Amino acid sequence: MRAVVVYESMSGNTHQIATAIGDGITEVMPVTVTSVTDATACLIAGVDVIVAGGPTHVRGMSPARTFREAPKTAIESVKDQRLDDDAARIGVREWLEALPTTHAMAAAFDTRTDIPRTVSGAASGRIDHALRRRGLRVVTAPMSFLADSSNHLESSELARARAWGIDIAHDAMSTDAADTKGARR
Repeated sequence: MRAVVVYESMSGNTHQIATAIGDGITEVMPVTVTSVTDATACLIAGVDVIVAGGPTHVRGMSPARTFREAPKTAIESVKDQRLDDDAARIGVREWLEALPTTHAMAAAFDTRTDIPRTVSGAASGRIDHALRRRGLRVVTAPMSFLADSSNHLESSELARARAWGIDIAHDAMSTDAADTKGARR
């Protein structure tokens, strides 16, 4: 089995979380971690598990205007933000819309501010829904990773992301084993 973690990141938090998820998955199976900009169809071809994530903006996935405004926001920010080196030129929303039909397994994640979800929203639920619409089999519930009000990841989030990556890989292996067993009957 082979996995890919695809992320959209503006300030670097989602990039860090994606890397930690990949570190966890790699304990069980080979994995590639890549930004949505570099996640081409040939990279996705033959992948068994796709983990997709992005930041929560405006209660969901980033709108297209986010990419136009990101450099200006990073410069003017009072929160000491910087633009991630892998800041996407497209978002996870556009990437999912262009994703070719595949029968891979999947999982969704997001990064968001550590405030009640009813206030912040969460991109992961919408990413999960889009993955399902594309025909992917989701193996675990969507997950949010939290940043403080200054947009810095909470101290435990990288370790939590790594552990979640391990869980995804094991869930995918179990799902694959059950599918294989059911196919032999």
